[in-house]
Amino acid sequence: MVSLLLGVMLCGCVSRPLEPEHNPELGVAQGSDGIVTFVLETMVGYKYRILYQDPKSQTWKTLPGCVAIQGTGRAVEIRKSFNSRRALPSFTVKYSKL
Repeated sequence: MVSLLLGVMLCGCVSRPLEPEHNPELGVAQGSDGIVTFVLETMVGYKYRILYQDPKSQTWKTLPGCVAIQGTGRAVEIRKSFNSRRALPSFTVKYSKL
């Protein structure tokens, strides 16, 4: 009995393999022409969307055209036009596993 208990303690018990933590990085750069370039590091098996914080309501809204970005395992680049006379809102990325 003691040897069985010792064997379980030494080997451990894992019901499923642990998945690595996924923290997608979002790069944002604005040109003088008002074009904002987003660079999103993606992983296969994930779907992404880019959100911005609405300056009036302070709520997070999905950036048009950035609702279902499929992960490719590479960086995805997206360009959007913004008013260059206004400050850019805050951006973030949300993801879900497929």
